[in-house]
Amino acid sequence: MFQVEALIVVIILVCYILTAHLIAVKRIKFLHESVVAILMGIFAALFIKYIFNEDVHFDTELFFNFLLPPIIFAAGYNMHRNHFFDNFWLISYHGIICTILTFVILSAFALFMNETSLVQQKMGQDEILLLTATLCATDTVAALTLIKETEYPILNSVLFGEGIFNDAVSILIFRSVKKYLSEDGGFSNLSMNISIHLCVDFIYLLMMSLLVGVIIGALSSLLFKYCDSLLNHPVKETSLILLLGYASYLVSESLHLSGILSLFCCGIIMAVYTYPNISLQAQHGTQLAFDTIGYLVEAFVFAYLGITTLQVDYEQIPWGFSLLLLLSVILARLVTVFILPCCYFLMNKQFKLNTQELFVVWYSGLIRGVIAFALCITIKTANSEIIQGCVLVIVLITTIFGSILLDSFVGLIGMKRADPELNQIQEFMLSQSSETDSSVSYYKTIGEQKQQQKNLSKKGLWGGIEQNFVRPIFQKPKTNQISEISMHTM
Repeated sequence: MFQVEALIVVIILVCYILTAHLIAVKRIKFLHESVVAILMGIFAALFIKYIFNEDVHFDTELFFNFLLPPIIFAAGYNMHRNHFFDNFWLISYHGIICTILTFVILSAFALFMNETSLVQQKMGQDEILLLTATLCATDTVAALTLIKETEYPILNSVLFGEGIFNDAVSILIFRSVKKYLSEDGGFSNLSMNISIHLCVDFIYLLMMSLLVGVIIGALSSLLFKYCDSLLNHPVKETSLILLLGYASYLVSESLHLSGILSLFCCGIIMAVYTYPNISLQAQHGTQLAFDTIGYLVEAFVFAYLGITTLQVDYEQIPWGFSLLLLLSVILARLVTVFILPCCYFLMNKQFKLNTQELFVVWYSGLIRGVIAFALCITIKTANSEIIQGCVLVIVLITTIFGSILLDSFVGLIGMKRADPELNQIQEFMLSQSSETDSSVSYYKTIGEQKQQQKNLSKKGLWGGIEQNFVRPIFQKPKTNQISEISMHTM
C-alpha cells in the first residue's frame, strides 16, 4: 500500500508541475497552482477511500517536522535580502503587530458571537482563543505569484516577509494560549494577569527563537571559515548547510520555541556569512537544491490539505458561525492593514505603499493556509471537531476562491499588469506558488551578490559595525576565498 500511496504522490507532483507551467505559459487567470494541488489531493483521497477503503489523516508531526522546514529554510537562504531589510519595519508591522491585532479582534468577535443565540453549540473561552489563534495564520503564496519582485519590489518584499513572520507569530500565539490553559480544560478567568503572562511568554519565545537561529548560523559560518578542506567537496558542503539549518529547527522545537523563526533566521545568517565561505559549486548548488526542495514540498503540502479534507465530519460544522468568522477575518484584516497608513495620513506623512498596494496586502492576507489547518488538528477538546470544521471551511473558501479571484481583484483596483511579452522562462520562475520563490529572479553572479551585500552593509551605524567587525570574524579574508573549484566525485 505504501508504494501505491507514494506513486500517487509522485503523479500529483508531476501533474502539478506541468499544470503550473501551463498556467504560467498560457497566462490562465482563472486558475491557480495551489487550487490545482488541492483539487488533485481531493481526487486522490476519494480514490484511496473508495478503491482501497482507507482514510488519509493529516499527520501534524509529518507536517511540522519534515514538510514545513524545507520551505522556511529556502525562504531565508535564497531571499533577496536588500529589499527585505530595506522594508524590515514594514514587514515586521504586518507580520508581527498585525497578526497580534488580528488575534485580539477575532477573539473579541468570536467570544461575543459565542454568547449569542446564533451559536447552538457553545464553546469554552479556551476553545475560542485556540480557534482564533489558528485563524491568524495567513498564506501570501497566491499574491507572490502575481506581484512580481521586478515590478513591485517593496510590495513583494512585504508580502514575502509577512508570510514568514505571520507563520511564526501565529504558532507562537497558539502555543502561548495553549500553555496557559487551566487544568479544568479552560481559562477559569480571562484576567489581565493572564493576558500579561501571555505577552511576556510570547516575547520570550520570540527572542529565544531568534537567538537559536543566530547561534547555529554563526557556528556554521565559523565551521566553513576554518575548514578549508571542505572546499574540494561541494556535495558535503551542501549537505552540511542543509543539516545545520535543520538542526536549528529541531533545537528550537526541542526547547519549545519557534522552529520557524530559528530556521528562517539561521537561513539568513548562512546566506550572509556562510555563503561566501563555500565553493562556487556549493554556492550555486545550495541555491538550486533548496529552492527545488522547497517548491516540491510546497506543492505536496497543498495536495496534502486536499487529501485530508475527507477526515472532517461536515455534519458537525456550524456553517453560520463559520461564515461569521470569515466575515470577522475580512474586517480584522481591513482594520490592521489600514490603521497605520491612516496614522501617517493624519500626520501628513508619506506611506511607503500606495492605496492600491495596500488593498493587495489586505486581500492576500485574507487567505488562510495549511498552517491554520495543521494547528487546529492539534486541538484536543470537547468541541475539537467543530473547531476543525470551522477552520477547514475558512481555509478552503479563502484558498480556492481567494486564489482564483486574485487576478481579477488586482485588475479591479487598477494595478499595473505585467507585460504579456515577458520571457516565458522568467515568468515561470517568478510565478511558482512558494514563499521562497520571490528570490528566484535574483540568482545573479557571485560578484553581483557580493556587491549587494556590500551596499547593504554600508547603511547606517550597524552597517559600518557589521562590515568592519562582524564580517571579519565569520568570513574568510577575500584573498583566501576560492572562486572556482573542480567538482569531485564523492
